[in-house]
Amino acid sequence: MTLTKIGTDFLYVYGVILTEELQYSEIPSLKGIDQKPIYTKKYKDLAAVITPVNAPNFSQQQIDLLVKDAEWLKEKAFHHHEVIAAIQNNATVLPLSFCTIFQKETTLESFLSEQYNDFYQKLLSLKSKQEWNVKMFCQTEKALEYVIDHNPAVLELKEKLTLMPKGKQFLMRKKLENLIAAQFEVEHMKWWQEINQELSSIVQDVNLRKNWGKEVTERKDDMIMNADYLVETNNAEQFLNKVQEIEKTYTTLGCTFHVTGPWPPYHFSKMVKET
Repeated sequence: MTLTKIGTDFLYVYGVILTEELQYSEIPSLKGIDQKPIYTKKYKDLAAVITPVNAPNFSQQQIDLLVKDAEWLKEKAFHHHEVIAAIQNNATVLPLSFCTIFQKETTLESFLSEQYNDFYQKLLSLKSKQEWNVKMFCQTEKALEYVIDHNPAVLELKEKLTLMPKGKQFLMRKKLENLIAAQFEVEHMKWWQEINQELSSIVQDVNLRKNWGKEVTERKDDMIMNADYLVETNNAEQFLNKVQEIEKTYTTLGCTFHVTGPWPPYHFSKMVKET
């Protein structure tokens, strides 16, 4: 009688790297998400960074239950990021989404085959580059003062208001309030465009994300810009110095910048940008 052993492990994939880079550096010796070794599965010029995981514990049904556990999600998502960050120190990495799992190697090979051209070209475009995030915060009252004192449309309406009879001023004041609010948003967009222009000669790509509310930031000022920048590794210091220089210009408007990085290229690795 022949006994066939059925495999009980799935394959958890962190990301994809270029095979050629394995010639110059090794994947860090780390434990995987299920405490098993991390290794690579090569396919032509690509190599998937993977680790075995227990099939019952990482089935789709089980994961759907586990992600509802905040502590489990926090721990495992942080591990996923830590591994990708460690890989980035040794190779160009195309991060895959948290809990990207294949049931067997042949399925993974088919996936790499189908995505081969896109993955390979994307990895080439990410070589020797880092992702940096820049958040811009603004004290609303101070920024509003600037709009009221400097915006041409607001100044014009204010002048008209002073020349009007008192009886007509009430409606015009309402119109002025609405105009100030509208121009405040216009001014924010103008600042974003100016900052982007200042950085355009240094950065390779930019991804504008949604701003976070105060319930997330736990700050008193408002987030008015949340942008990711793809920067050549050799230009990182120049980029940071330029952001610091730009911040000085906006300090008088009640604005401050918060810069984090370098990150793995999360927001530049997808075929379609997401916010």
